[in-house]
Amino acid sequence: MDIEPDLRDDRGCVRMFDNRDLMDRYSSIILENNAKVTGYLQTSLIEKYSDEIGNLAQIIPLEFGVHSHTHERSTKHFAKEVNNSLNAYRDYLEVEPLGYRAPNGLIDRDGICTLMEYQFKYDASIFPSIRLDEYGYSNLHLPNQPFRFVHNGNEIIELPVTCLPTIRLVMSMSYIKLLGLDAYKTLMRLFPLPDVVIFDSHPYDYYVNRIAGNIHGWKRYAHLRNADQAFELFQSVISILRNQGYEFWYMSELYEHVIRGLSNLTEISVEKLN
Repeated sequence: MDIEPDLRDDRGCVRMFDNRDLMDRYSSIILENNAKVTGYLQTSLIEKYSDEIGNLAQIIPLEFGVHSHTHERSTKHFAKEVNNSLNAYRDYLEVEPLGYRAPNGLIDRDGICTLMEYQFKYDASIFPSIRLDEYGYSNLHLPNQPFRFVHNGNEIIELPVTCLPTIRLVMSMSYIKLLGLDAYKTLMRLFPLPDVVIFDSHPYDYYVNRIAGNIHGWKRYAHLRNADQAFELFQSVISILRNQGYEFWYMSELYEHVIRGLSNLTEISVEKLN
């Protein structure tokens, strides 16, 4: 989960933190299914929601990564965002973060090199798919499973968000709501999920109908598709994964598994990024 403010909310609100019913519904699904959550934290939220963030970590199995400081999408400010978010994370949690996820998956070769310089152990920014809106990218040439970015003798593990193989359709709450779970079930029979599934979501994915007034144009329609069934869809996705034999891990556990058990991990030069 990318823990960031609700879409287009100028006040920086996270309604899941402001509304007990939303938090309770989400938490109950996690607890009832013995799931685990890695929350990539936009660290500017700590000032407003430090108690709520801490309380959530007491309620559900939750570890934290970093999701920038202000959700700045321009890559020219990437190094500053990493520095500020790292300092805020350390001050709040008093530990070093292992992983980073860039806003909207927007990361370039300089960004990966910056994470190497700051000694992050893994990155989780890559969506090995194609995106056609104003935040567009094409990562179809990158692996759909964990791999290693290398540069000048340095390296960082990449844990990309999972896509259905071949067609590279992203596994995320936003896409599942848009296309419907029946479509995903059909496609998963044709394009079975890989061994590692990293499923992406945001707090607002579960209640976007409550903030619809913030969203305009075609994206409003896209986000509102099946919005009233979001929690039920989330439960169904977890059930599908459990029934297929998947175990629920923190991203830190996946990272440890990758570095210990996959000696033949694919290596990709950062020069493959724009």
